[in-house]
Amino acid sequence: MLLPFSTGARPWETHGLALRKRLNLSVHALLDPFKLAPLVGLLLLDLDEECARLPKRSRQQLLIHGKKHWSGGVYAKPLPDGSRICILNSRHDPRRLKITLMEEVAHIYLRHSPTGLMSSIDGLRMRGYDKKQEHEAYGVGAAALLPWAAVFPVINQGMTVGEMAEQFQVSPQLVEYRIKITGAHTLYKARQRARG
Repeated sequence: MLLPFSTGARPWETHGLALRKRLNLSVHALLDPFKLAPLVGLLLLDLDEECARLPKRSRQQLLIHGKKHWSGGVYAKPLPDGSRICILNSRHDPRRLKITLMEEVAHIYLRHSPTGLMSSIDGLRMRGYDKKQEHEAYGVGAAALLPWAAVFPVINQGMTVGEMAEQFQVSPQLVEYRIKITGAHTLYKARQRARG
């Protein structure tokens, strides 16, 4: 197994490949998180359909005023069959939603404990933030979408971030993250200079 340069990213690679295996995908095949979600017990609900049931003020907060402030989430309590409800912010770019969903898939796969609710200064209740769990889930989700065995060769060939984003159908930000987190930033810069 080809592993990233960075030792911190190596465990994520193993988990990412295990998630891909659930769909019988090679490292070069594109992963569709929407096909993977049900396999880990995520039930995706339609945002607009669910918001139609909310009071107007809550609907406006989620869909208009606060749409940039959330990407997705999973209801902490499992359903009777063990599955969990997941809602994605369909107002975000579809490529951005891929890593959002993969992060939620990774939380379930890694058996992370849901964070509790806490009150903010203005009295609103919001979910807590576990930095370690979020970092790990994002890393595993990114490794599943962009496996090192597929990414390393194209970095080494001098492919740009934009070209990789197109090839793997993800956001440029996710490609940049993978380049940095895997320890390939120096190699990427060197290949870009040589291409230049």
